[in-house]
Amino acid sequence: MKKIKNFNKAFSLIELSIVILIIGILVAGVTQSSRLINQLKLLSAQSLTRSSDVNSILDLTFWVESTLDGSFTNSSGSFQLDNGGSISSWNDIKIISSTKINVSQSNTSIQPTYKANGINNLPSVSFNGINQYFINNSNFPISTSDKTYTMVVVWNANTISAPADSRFLIGQGLNPFNFHRQNIVVVDKNGLVGFSGWGNFYYPASVNANTSYVTVIIANNALSSNNLTIYNNSNTPSIGSSSSPSALDIGAQLFFIGGVDSSLTFSTSYCFSGLISEVMIFDRNLKNEEVRSINNYLGKKYGIKII
Repeated sequence: MKKIKNFNKAFSLIELSIVILIIGILVAGVTQSSRLINQLKLLSAQSLTRSSDVNSILDLTFWVESTLDGSFTNSSGSFQLDNGGSISSWNDIKIISSTKINVSQSNTSIQPTYKANGINNLPSVSFNGINQYFINNSNFPISTSDKTYTMVVVWNANTISAPADSRFLIGQGLNPFNFHRQNIVVVDKNGLVGFSGWGNFYYPASVNANTSYVTVIIANNALSSNNLTIYNNSNTPSIGSSSSPSALDIGAQLFFIGGVDSSLTFSTSYCFSGLISEVMIFDRNLKNEEVRSINNYLGKKYGIKII
């Protein structure tokens, strides 16, 4: 009887080893399958970008996105980034112009970071809401004193509340001595997204934290009223007026993504907390059908429902 018991015990250990081996194989298979799915998703996003209508839309002056090889550069000059790695430059991918307007951050302590599984589980740029941002203070996507332009941004906020009045997504022309010489896509502390020319603003759309958005803002500041058209996850716009449309006059002091901190022109930081995956700027007002085309591309790429 003792021998039989020992035999049964040995047999149980063999069975356990087999089960552990099978579990290991299954886990490895699931991991490999997950990697394969993510890779296929990335390749699909890259294909959507390359085949999109964006480059055929006239007056595209700036375009950055997060999935193509070469979209980012790290401090050592490499295009390959690991998850959580610091980004020194976000590179303009437009092909219709030889002038590239890259945005960068030379200060390694405040560089935004690469998030491999960001919006729609695709790569995104992560901003900490404290002091991380990109800038270009020599080349600008919108001409000085321009009155008509379109800004597009794909984003997802970690938090809507702000230490100051608002958080800045993208913008140009920060001049502390003339508060009308700027255009900024803003998320304000009350959970609204819209346009700011500093005190000259229009925030029509409610937003929530941890929700992805395609926001398109069209400005025609040559108009005396109804100068702003804003689409937010929608092909139907909100149309309204900023405080003093005729006063809005874009400056060329700075172009930024992710906000600005107190080391620049303001005494308070207006840094965005969350993810940004794609930004486009056009130096004119886009037509409704052009906005629809962009919304269709971005909605499909980032899994965002456009209504």
